[in-house]
Amino acid sequence: MTVYRCPSILVIGHGELGLAIIEALHKSSSKPSFTSLTVLARPQTVSSLQKSDPGKYSLLHKWNVQWLPLDIESATDDHLKTAFKPFTAVVYASGMFASAGVATKVTKAVRDAGVKYYIPWQFGVDYDVVGPTTGGGLFAEQYWIRRLLREENFGMKWNIISNGLFTSFVFYEPFGIVNKEQGLVTALGGWENKVTLTAAEDIGKVTAEVLFERLSGKGSDGIQYIAGETVTYKRIADVLEEKLGRKLERRVLETKTLRELLERDPENKLAKYQLVFGEGNGCSWDFAGTYNEEKGIRMLSFPEWMDTHQF
Repeated sequence: MTVYRCPSILVIGHGELGLAIIEALHKSSSKPSFTSLTVLARPQTVSSLQKSDPGKYSLLHKWNVQWLPLDIESATDDHLKTAFKPFTAVVYASGMFASAGVATKVTKAVRDAGVKYYIPWQFGVDYDVVGPTTGGGLFAEQYWIRRLLREENFGMKWNIISNGLFTSFVFYEPFGIVNKEQGLVTALGGWENKVTLTAAEDIGKVTAEVLFERLSGKGSDGIQYIAGETVTYKRIADVLEEKLGRKLERRVLETKTLRELLERDPENKLAKYQLVFGEGNGCSWDFAGTYNEEKGIRMLSFPEWMDTHQF
């Protein structure tokens, strides 16, 4: 059993999820005293952040976070391998809008660099259940990355954090569930369809807990399922009406409609996402038995998230 008493941790990304993970790592009571935190970002972001987002810059400075300026999209395999080599652990928290193949490139570079522990960009649904073909192959790369991680000779400790849908995405208008301006709630597939929701700050909290548990020599490779709350689309609409104090228009976006749309427009990424959640396979799981439930980690339910966030 190897225990890492002075770990160096790299977080790739500093958006909603990346920042939540960095904060949780910094504040964790399980963090060894001499832990170093570094965030990877594009060089132009590093040079401009102090002016473009002084609040975030100040927070990262306050938490003694170092910067690694690097564009993972354009970097060569060797460049990535060299950049990752000094780190004990890498958390990839910025893959939602990455080009095809980047997540695989990063995973292989982390392995080849000899990093001891890795949490890949798998924050989301259960890609084993979703499979490589659902939604026009939207999540095929994530599916095959799981196969890669499980190879017998992979040679690195790892965990996947499966959180369902970020709670904030319920209110992300392009995703199509809630349009507050129009007073409209859309059920993907049907009102009794379920989706697991988890707040970004709670994902960060659990990620830090899992990471430091593994670096202390405990735990094992595999998937950790987490949840703030598993809800139906009907519950989303009911809670919204209660919080807003008014009735909302309700409609169903059927999977048949989405499949027809994809036949006409096979590259429509939004329709692919909506179809995956509309079919619902791998998009929800019971709260009982989740990592956070077993560890007694307090998470935000959907109504609690609404009480503590602007939406």
